[in-house]
Parts: sequence; structure tokens; C-alpha cells
Amino acid sequence: MAQSRRTNHVSTRPSFWQVLLMTVFVCLRLASEGSAAPAVSITPQIGLTYNAVQGASNPPNQIITVSRTSTRKATLSASDNASWLSVSPATNSMTTSAQLTVAANTQGLTAGTYNATITIKVGTWYTATVPVKVVVSPPTQPPPSTTSSVNLAWNAVTGTTVSGYKVYVGQVPSQYTQTIDVGNVTSSTVSGLTVGRTYYFVVTSYNNVGESTPSNEVSKTIP
Repeated sequence: MAQSRRTNHVSTRPSFWQVLLMTVFVCLRLASEGSAAPAVSITPQIGLTYNAVQGASNPPNQIITVSRTSTRKATLSASDNASWLSVSPATNSMTTSAQLTVAANTQGLTAGTYNATITIKVGTWYTATVPVKVVVSPPTQPPPSTTSSVNLAWNAVTGTTVSGYKVYVGQVPSQYTQTIDVGNVTSSTVSGLTVGRTYYFVVTSYNNVGESTPSNEVSKTIP
């Protein structure tokens, strides 16, 4: 008697629910990987501007702040594309925030406007550029002269031998802060006097015996 043989067939095709579960699993995994890239912000966003005067000292350093929404460590790197610009540190490790110091060396630059770019990278997934501008003004002109001079003349002393004369100068009557030995002459020019101020003058004579009493005091407002 021939025995009937029953064959159990096991289906290798996934059911609808298996496909659905696999799809959900893949979608969740992709979403998780996408969230690994936290948001990054750069301050100031508009870039940096330096103002300097040709031949004068360098402008003060400025700071760029890099912030992110993750507490995981990431590598922060920064570079520039101008010889007069430097950013430091070039490489650093950061979590939520880090600062970069930017210096502009204006020595040797002529008057004009100079532009450069700083490139900032966080990890391997974020890159940003920050514009930098330096405005170098022409050298400042020396202020116009604020001093002038005054001419003084007096009568020669008679009846005694005179070795020379001294001119006393001050800005308060009868109080003199400058003494000028002009020699044995009867006129002199006093220079270095501030314009707009009033000065007071007296003259004395002297010889090997001593110095005379002062002359009458005269005043002059320097025009």
C-alpha cells in the first residue's frame, strides 16, 4: 500500500507586517542619524570690521563665538586667507561653545579697504565663512601750530657795566616760570608761547656784582 507523502511548505516571503516593521525600523534609524548634526551659530553673523590709521598701532583684537546645541565634543578648526589676518586657535575641541580670537596686523598697509574671509569648520559636517574688512585711513596730519612768539625790547642800562640781561616769563602777574639769559643785547624774541594765553614779562640786568631789580612788567596775549 503506497503511503501518501505530505510535504510541509514553509514560505520564505515576508508577510505584510514584517515588511512594515522593517520599514518603520529603517525610517527611525535614518531619523536618528539625521539628529546627530546639531545646530551651529556664529556670532557676530555679519562679520568683523576693523578701523586703523596708516602707520599707527594695530586695532584691538575681536572675538568670534561658535555655539552649538550638542554637548558632545567636536573638533573646531579655523583658517584665514590673508597675510595681515590671523585667527586662533587654529584647531580646538569644543562642546557647546568656543571662542576664536581674530587679530588684524595693519603694519605696512597703505590707506584703503582690505577684505578677507575666515573659514570655520565644526566636525566634518558644518562649514561657515565669516567676512572680515579692514579700513585703513590716511595718516593723521599734525595739528596746526598752537604756539607763537613775541618780540621784546628795552632800554640799555647806563652808568654801570652790564654783562647781560635776563628775561622772565610767566602766565600770572609777578610769578615767573621761565628765565632766559639773552646776553648783552637790548631786544629778544620769546618763542613757544601758547596762542590765546596771556604772558607777563620783566627784564633784569646783571654783572659780576649781581642782578638788578626787575623792570616794569609788561603783558601780551598771544594772537
